Amino acid sequence: MTQYEVCIIRAKLKQDYVYDAIKHYGYDIHTPYKGDNIFLRVIREIWFRSRIPYKKIWFKKPKDKTKYKNIILFDPLITPEYIEWIHEKYPHSKIILSYENRANKTINPDEVPSYVIKWSYDMEDCKKYSMHWMAPSFLGEYKRECKPTPQYDVLYVGRDKGRAEYLLQLEKELKEMGLKTYFHICADRKYLKFKKRYYKKLLSYDEYLKLLVDSKAILNIVPKGQKSITQREMEAVFDGTKCITNNLGIKDFDLYDKSIFFILGEDDMKSIPLFLKTDPKTYDTGLLKQYDFKNRIEKMLDEGEV
Repeated sequence: MTQYEVCIIRAKLKQDYVYDAIKHYGYDIHTPYKGDNIFLRVIREIWFRSRIPYKKIWFKKPKDKTKYKNIILFDPLITPEYIEWIHEKYPHSKIILSYENRANKTINPDEVPSYVIKWSYDMEDCKKYSMHWMAPSFLGEYKRECKPTPQYDVLYVGRDKGRAEYLLQLEKELKEMGLKTYFHICADRKYLKFKKRYYKKLLSYDEYLKLLVDSKAILNIVPKGQKSITQREMEAVFDGTKCITNNLGIKDFDLYDKSIFFILGEDDMKSIPLFLKTDPKTYDTGLLKQYDFKNRIEKMLDEGEV
């Protein structure tokens, strides 16, 4: 299977490192809808939310390449109507829907046409909706080496999402242990950035990576009950940093090692300074290669229907 037989359709953010990396891999990648400027996006959003008919006028067809044997859709902004429309345009193509989000935050798998092959990184969603499971992939071009003498002990970068007070209390506890922290908490929406004094500007992925490699550990806080592996935890393994996480599912991750992952709620908080002093485990390159994005795509293409 060549890259030119695959079309990837994914919504694109203003600074979208994932979209850019997929393009660098050599795949044809397209956004699903017309209207890239802010004015048209607002109109499209109102149109969709108001259930105005003729949504199809906003649908964007990929380049007319009959050689596309596979079309992979990434879930953000994808709707059942769009899936049916793309199927009409490419009736002989295998259509795959890959979830980057939890199912309750995006398109309902039960509303997805039966001819679509569904994948998710979340094991609970896979069990509930009979989807294929795959661990998150790592975009190799963003791999960085941690600095020999990092500036920070613990780094946090992320949106508030109702956890800011907990994060600030946790930062206070870490500082009381004599640790140097950098917590970069952002508002959930850009227009809320002045609501709280501790909110900071959104960072590009490159800006975030510069902070990551200058830190001994990244702090990862997931919603209660989530057990799926996250991008932050993948970065810890690939970039040679450590990860302090409340994700209890990390112990089921085949790359889990106590020298890399500290589990909040299970491990002794007082042992964090000692945890940060030990060297993290390094992994064989061949073992890590299986998590590369291209291998993830190939696995999706090789698998049949559930």
